[in-house]
Amino acid sequence: MLKSLFMFFSLLGACSAAYADTDTPPAVDHISIVQTSLVPSQYEATHAQGYFTIRNADGVDHLLNGISSPQCTSIVAHHTNQEDTSLTNDLFTHLVLPHNSEMIFPNGSYHFICLGLKAPLVANQKIPFTFNILNGPSVTVSFNVDMKK
Repeated sequence: MLKSLFMFFSLLGACSAAYADTDTPPAVDHISIVQTSLVPSQYEATHAQGYFTIRNADGVDHLLNGISSPQCTSIVAHHTNQEDTSLTNDLFTHLVLPHNSEMIFPNGSYHFICLGLKAPLVANQKIPFTFNILNGPSVTVSFNVDMKK
């Protein structure tokens, strides 16, 4: 009887461990941010535009719930040819990253604006930005300052 009870609890523990793995947040290597550039605003000295591609190589959707940088007072989303609204500004606080997909945020479309630069930007400077993933690890990448765009 004791042996049967031991076997039962051993199997129960193994099943619980296997189930727990499905609830574990994905590894940081599933989300990548590439083709990054940060361009000083031609209109406002304390602003800069961030362009990037974000990839979700995981088999499940994820949620980007913020972007931050020690160089920026705040970060908002912007579309070059559309009116600014609070919904547009907050895009990167609730952006679904579909599974096995790539989203491009290029010049002339949706991108982010770094507001309140804490120091002037210098060509080829590397500025860290952290992309926060809900219930997962954050991803920090360097954006290269491009003075030409």
